[in-house]
Amino acid sequence: MGKWIVDFQGRNHSTAIKLNFLWQQDNIFIMDNHRAALWCWLDVLKKSESVNLFHVDRHFDALFSAKDYAHFPHDDFEGFGIKEYLEFGYDNDFFAVTPLFRWDNYLGLFIEKYGEKIGEWAFATHGKGSAPRNIGFAAYEPWELPAALNKLEGNWIFNLDLDYFFGRMADNKMGRLFTDAYINDWGNELRKAYDTGTIKVLTISLSPECAAGWAGAEAALAAFNEGLGISFTLPE
Repeated sequence: MGKWIVDFQGRNHSTAIKLNFLWQQDNIFIMDNHRAALWCWLDVLKKSESVNLFHVDRHFDALFSAKDYAHFPHDDFEGFGIKEYLEFGYDNDFFAVTPLFRWDNYLGLFIEKYGEKIGEWAFATHGKGSAPRNIGFAAYEPWELPAALNKLEGNWIFNLDLDYFFGRMADNKMGRLFTDAYINDWGNELRKAYDTGTIKVLTISLSPECAAGWAGAEAALAAFNEGLGISFTLPE
């Protein structure tokens, strides 16, 4: 049975600093954006000498700022609860607090903090946002996936944003690029890798702002979850 780590707040805008929900079943986490992904990986990071990371997303999510990293809570971080993680930040020049962990920089912070623990990096993106710095990585195209997932070996953190399955249409609105069958196959392949222990933790983001709204993101999630074999829907 799954549980809410962050109770559902409604179908609101996420922006870079808000999280509307976080749900967990075993080591599978579903959230509205990947801001909390790094927190979800902590248990695996603490237990593993070395692990690999696969990031699938329209965006790299790897923005890095030395100013952000200067405020990283190194001593206490791995003991943070989710509330402490989401609320942690630093004072800015506008008499407000800048949250440290945001949806555009969490992976950049992760690379700087834990990069030496990662044996292999793999990315499948649309080339949006800030690319990772100071690492080499395997890059995958949509036509290579999800078939390539059955070739994964070792221990993997797998980070999937459903906005990977969407793009900007001629009317400048976001629309689905791939069929239910294709997205369902992703769920099937990830379930196999999860059940064999190859994937140690799976983090899934809806990113409604980048995936044709909540309706589009939830429809893609339904197709994905059918293949993954979990029962999860958001409250009405």
